[in-house]
Amino acid sequence: MDVASLRHLIAAIREKAPEWRLILFGSASSLASFPDLGDSEGWIRKSNDADFILDPWDDTLALDIHNVVGLEKSYDRATGHHADIVRPIAYENFPPGWQDRLVPLEGCPGVFCLEPHDMAVAKLFAGRPKDIGLLTDLIRMGRLDPVEV
Repeated sequence: MDVASLRHLIAAIREKAPEWRLILFGSASSLASFPDLGDSEGWIRKSNDADFILDPWDDTLALDIHNVVGLEKSYDRATGHHADIVRPIAYENFPPGWQDRLVPLEGCPGVFCLEPHDMAVAKLFAGRPKDIGLLTDLIRMGRLDPVEV
């Protein structure tokens, strides 16, 4: 995913939730700090989804959004990108103080992304091979400090 695709996806979410605060926390969240990552080959470019939490949470709205931009829904079929709308329980995998380090996504008011080191901690909790590959790439590129993580 690149920044333009992410912004387009957010615009589709905004049709259902124009005033909602959105927390972006998966690999796509690193685009707020490093927008050029989506232009290069690697794990970010290969990703076709973005993980969001509605703040405040609303079950009905989350389902409405999923039905438009979720996996294998109309937006995904048309663009090849989709959103995963995740419950706030995901916060349990974020490091202490993450709220104080959120990074606003330029050009998208009300959208806040995990700071890259906080995203890395959440990815380590998940521990999937693709997550380890992403973190390895970010460290190799000098975008993450392994000591800070």
